[in-house]
Amino acid sequence: MIRHSKLSRSIILVITCTATFCLTCPLAPAFAQDQDNTSRRFWPPNFRPAATRPAPAPKTGRYKRTTPALPKENPSPDSIRDSVIGVTVWRMRPSNNTDDARILVKKSGENWTPERVEAGAKFSEGQALRLSIEVPRAGYLYVIDREQYADGSFSDPYLIFPHDPASEEHKVTAGRVIEIPNQSDEQAYFEVKSLRAGGQSPQTAEVLTVIVAPAPLKDLPKRAADSSPLPLAKATVERWEKEWGAQVEQLELDGGAGTAYTKAEQAAGGNSTNRLTQDDPLPQTIFRVAVKPGKPLMVKLPLGIGK
Repeated sequence: MIRHSKLSRSIILVITCTATFCLTCPLAPAFAQDQDNTSRRFWPPNFRPAATRPAPAPKTGRYKRTTPALPKENPSPDSIRDSVIGVTVWRMRPSNNTDDARILVKKSGENWTPERVEAGAKFSEGQALRLSIEVPRAGYLYVIDREQYADGSFSDPYLIFPHDPASEEHKVTAGRVIEIPNQSDEQAYFEVKSLRAGGQSPQTAEVLTVIVAPAPLKDLPKRAADSSPLPLAKATVERWEKEWGAQVEQLELDGGAGTAYTKAEQAAGGNSTNRLTQDDPLPQTIFRVAVKPGKPLMVKLPLGIGK
């Protein structure tokens, strides 16, 4: 379970866009060997503005494919040009003197620095995580929380973002970075907690599902007074998965894992008016979705829990 001070349970991420994706395939290193598969072109070139001043080129800018490629003939490259979601999973550690960017954990008064990890990494009990998300289109972002257990079953789904579905906090635009949790939260990270209720199979993962919808989702629960997660009907989430599921390919930024949070990333994540430029680090993990134009984007990303 991933715990946050505002949450009563673990979290799963769901983002809804104008395209969708289903659960990604297991890692397949052989797919990363093709030079064409590691091109920077997988992240839309015009998604971010150009740098306003000369800046060193990013140390990494090529991607390795970790799942089978989407069929070349269907859909066409143009139809999925912006059917992409960029996700960076950050593992928190105490800051040191060489770190450029730090997050103040208000509860303890300590400075911590996020470091990138690949989406297939395993997380252990007590580790602290953060997420940042970029989407090259306009829409509305939603985050759903479920745990996955060793027997393949899932917990009940909970909406953990936005806290208030009637607000505009989850409205996304091309180039905006969404961080979860917010930097200003008293506990600006999630803590990994593996739960096992009486008679229940051990928990093996947290499942992140990303949906960026072209319009706000209807019939969602109203905001809770204490900002606790909002329960969703299993049938509703299953219907979304059935209607919006599509073939997906996953890519990882080559050499990105282990690199620390930058000042530019911190500024973009902390202020909705700031944007990363083409010279700033790219998202660690990219999902490309084979969907028709106008459909919501939907990604399931399991965060594995190991020993």
